[in-house]
Amino acid sequence: MRVLHVTHQYPPAIGGSEKYIADLSEELVARGHQVDVFTSRSLDYHTWKDELGPRERVNGVNVYRFRSMRRTEFVWRVLHWSLGKYWQTRSRWYEPFILFGGGPLCPGMFAAMLARLPQYDLVHLNCLVYGHVAYGYLAARWRQVPVVVTPHTHAGQEVTYGIGYELDVLRGSDHVIAVTEGERNFLLGLGLDPWRVTTAGNGLRPEAYPMRDITACRQRLGLPEDAFVTLFLGRQVEYKGLGTALEAFIALRRSHPHLIFLVVGPETDYSRRLFARHDGLPGVVNLGAVSDDVRLDALNACDCLVLPSRGEAFGIVFLEAWIVGKPVIGPRTAAVSTVIRDGQDGWLVPLDDPGAIGEALKRWISSPALARQMGESGRRRVLSRYTCSRIADVVEGIYFRTLRACRRGGRAKKPSTSSRGYGSIRSR
Repeated sequence: MRVLHVTHQYPPAIGGSEKYIADLSEELVARGHQVDVFTSRSLDYHTWKDELGPRERVNGVNVYRFRSMRRTEFVWRVLHWSLGKYWQTRSRWYEPFILFGGGPLCPGMFAAMLARLPQYDLVHLNCLVYGHVAYGYLAARWRQVPVVVTPHTHAGQEVTYGIGYELDVLRGSDHVIAVTEGERNFLLGLGLDPWRVTTAGNGLRPEAYPMRDITACRQRLGLPEDAFVTLFLGRQVEYKGLGTALEAFIALRRSHPHLIFLVVGPETDYSRRLFARHDGLPGVVNLGAVSDDVRLDALNACDCLVLPSRGEAFGIVFLEAWIVGKPVIGPRTAAVSTVIRDGQDGWLVPLDDPGAIGEALKRWISSPALARQMGESGRRRVLSRYTCSRIADVVEGIYFRTLRACRRGGRAKKPSTSSRGYGSIRSR
């Protein structure tokens, strides 16, 4: 099977959706499929700055990177203006401005898809919120190639699914892959056909996450051996709940002076302002962006992971903590509630509630055996359900079913030229 994966960014760019498509691509190549990737040359979706080369082969995957328009301050202003107008009016007239502001705008990618799509059996679009999905979908429909999309929708963030062209892609694609059962239920609530929405999930390669000696890891990171270490792992942005996790730490450390708050992930203007307000706060260790090896040390060195994010489609870092036997704390959202089993492999807490996080941490501080038990429960679950091989089984099956359906006269047809506004990407 010849498959084209189209995504906004690809490793070494950091992110859950980037890791999802990379792991899937490499697993499918290992099974004998040809997988090419079209993506931007960016490492940072905030700017879409071209930083990577135009082409490389990574573990058997052909990665083609295209130049994109920079997201300058003016472009950000256009995006904020158009989104504000769109939510007020729901007028499709504003959608081109949203596409312009959101990016990545890669004219070369669109041209390459129009020229080369007939050589592929299927196109898989990744991460609905960015503009590559809109013009990738349009190109696939014009070239009559079957389309699968993994949207990574955030139910609490309408911008990830509720723009007119995003809904067109969801409703017009041949199959939609949800990463959690909560996301699938949400998509069905948008009116999608249940037969065209399948839950797959995210996966890890267990061999990439060896369990290391906790004492040695703490020594390498400069952490006290007898501390209780809480890990925040992810991009240091507001919606990930970094501020809430920090509040919980500050309140709890008054009664538990051995508590350490370890932060790992790319810093942002938000995080720099946040930690500047707490300059000199004891017990906070912020490593910023780190290598994979240091990341693995941090996962093994911690006692638990805390990610009270408002906008996770899945939360692959929960799997990363579980695979090395650490319990997790996550938000009680529709998506994450179908990933974390409350009281078994972690705790679910209300959004923006540092007190609830503190109470959950107290249970593990007072009962290390309970923390180990819940971490081991999570590890068993990853090994049985959330491996790259297991996820690729599901996605590969979706590809074959989609191709069979389209060959029987299914949905891969040219879009109608009669449209309303930007809705010309509609296929029906």
